[in-house]
Amino acid sequence: MSKLLRFLAGKQSLLIFVFLELISLVLIINTHNYAQLKTHDFQTGLAGNINQRLNTINRYFYLQNYNDSLLHQNTRLLNKLNQPQNKLDKNGALAYQFSFIPAYAISNQYNLDHNTILINKGSQDSIRPESGVISTHGIVGVIQKTSAHFAKVISILNKSSKINVALIHTNYTGFLQWRHQNPNQFEITDMPTNARIKIGDTIITSGMSSIFPKGIPIGTITGFKTLAGRKSYVIKLKSFMDYTNIGPVYVIKNNLKTEIDSLNMQP
Repeated sequence: MSKLLRFLAGKQSLLIFVFLELISLVLIINTHNYAQLKTHDFQTGLAGNINQRLNTINRYFYLQNYNDSLLHQNTRLLNKLNQPQNKLDKNGALAYQFSFIPAYAISNQYNLDHNTILINKGSQDSIRPESGVISTHGIVGVIQKTSAHFAKVISILNKSSKINVALIHTNYTGFLQWRHQNPNQFEITDMPTNARIKIGDTIITSGMSSIFPKGIPIGTITGFKTLAGRKSYVIKLKSFMDYTNIGPVYVIKNNLKTEIDSLNMQP
């Protein structure tokens, strides 16, 4: 304490000068409109900058909550849009064929021949193998296997993947496959030449399987040709989705899949 008092005594002149300067500054601000205006502008600007930075920090910490909220809103919309309005089960309730479960991709391969994706939902969330996975921009892949809390997805960027697709507004179908190193370029085979196609046409899921419902947009035609001696097109397609940047996804639960598969297995 004595050291502090000696230090202050040694700086007595400086402290008196600073004190008098502060008094002078206060008197100037209180007696001059221009000084008051400038002080007010400075305080307003400083407060605005602080609030803006605090809001930015707040948005950063709550971004995950915002994303989760939007993901669940989209899930509710998907469930509503994909439900029949006139099919009843044995109890008289609406029988919904498809329901959607929200999830996030936590790892994503896109530069291999057989790419896979890991999502943060598993068997405890009613995720089952052979369920389709989509995003708001297109199809992502098919569930291969699950653990309690995670699921492994065979990406559409997998050379063993083969998805039945259709030309929009028609019943002409073909098979979508990935044969390229480019993660956004695909090929469609076995679409008959009777289909009148043109560059820019949209390709969607055909609905001819128990995995994906009909009508999910996939991409647009960028080129096509016919092979000698064949009556089908080989079509080049650019996807709507950027497969190098997968975040929120939706797992499709086909509630009638067992029934459909059992009929397909009967001779």
